[in-house]
Amino acid sequence: MAAPAPAVPAGKAVSAQIPARRRRSLLGRAGGELALVYGLLALVLVETLYPLIWVLFGSFKSKEEVIANVWGPPSQLLWSNYAEAWKISGMGARIFNSASITAGALLILVVAATPAAYALSRIRFRGRNIILAFIVAAMLVPPQVMAIPLFMTARDLGLVNSRVGIAIIHAASTLPLSIFIMRSFFLTLPMELEDAARMDGASRVQTLWHVMLPLIRPGIALVTIFAFIEIWNDFFLAFLLLREPSVQTIPLGLVAFFQQYGSMWNLYFAALTLTTLPVIAVFLLMQRHFIAGLTAGAVKS
Repeated sequence: MAAPAPAVPAGKAVSAQIPARRRRSLLGRAGGELALVYGLLALVLVETLYPLIWVLFGSFKSKEEVIANVWGPPSQLLWSNYAEAWKISGMGARIFNSASITAGALLILVVAATPAAYALSRIRFRGRNIILAFIVAAMLVPPQVMAIPLFMTARDLGLVNSRVGIAIIHAASTLPLSIFIMRSFFLTLPMELEDAARMDGASRVQTLWHVMLPLIRPGIALVTIFAFIEIWNDFFLAFLLLREPSVQTIPLGLVAFFQQYGSMWNLYFAALTLTTLPVIAVFLLMQRHFIAGLTAGAVKS
C-alpha cells in the first residue's frame, strides 16, 4: 500500500499554482504601490515640517542673515532674538491672556458638551432629532456672518474687553462640533454598561461620571485638542471683542508686532516660534488619546 502524499500548506499550494512570471508581476506591482504611498507621505511630511523648520532657522539668524540666507540654516544661534522679541512684543502678558482664555473656554466647553452629548445619545425625548439638526446646522454657520449681532450682544452683556466674556463666546462657538463628536463616542458604548450600573442603583449622573466618562477619554482629548488649536490661534473673535491692549491675546500681539517692527524678521520668527511651542507641547502630551480618538468615534453614528 502506497504511503500518503505529504500535506502541503495552503499558502504554498496557492503560490505553487501561480506562475513565476505572474508572481513576480504581482510583487512588482505591490512594491510600486508601496513606493508611491511612501513617496506621497514623504512629500506631505516635508510640506508640513519645512515651514516650521524655516521659521525656526530664521529665529536664530541676524537681521542681515535673514535677507542674505533666506532658506539655509543659521551660521550661528542667536538666542538673544528670543529675549528681545519677548521684551519688545510684551509676549508674557499676551501668553497669560491666551492661556487663561483658552483654559477657561475649554473648561466651559467640556462641562457643557459632555452632558449634552450624553443626553442626545442615550435619552429618548421629544424633539431630540430637531435639536441634533440645529446643532449640525450651527456647525455650518461661519462666525463672520454673526459679527455685528455678536458684538452688539457682547457689548450689552458687558463681555467686551473681558477674558471671561470671550472665553464663554469661544466655548459657545465650538460647542456644536464638540457635542457632535462626543455624541458619536457615546454611541459606540454598549447599552449593557448603563443597564448594569442602573441595576446597581446608580443614577444618570453617577452612571455618566463613573462609567461613561472613563471610556470616552479619547473623545474628550480629541475635542480638547481641536478646540485648543482653534481658540489659541483665533484672531477674528479676539480682534472683534478685545480692544484694550492689556487683555489682547497672542494673534493680536503678533499683528501689532509685525506692523511696528515689520523689517525685523528674525525677531518676528522668534515670536512665532514662542507662540507655536504650546500647541506642539499639548499635541505631544495628548498624542496617544488624540490618535485613538480619530477612529474610536467613527464606529457608529
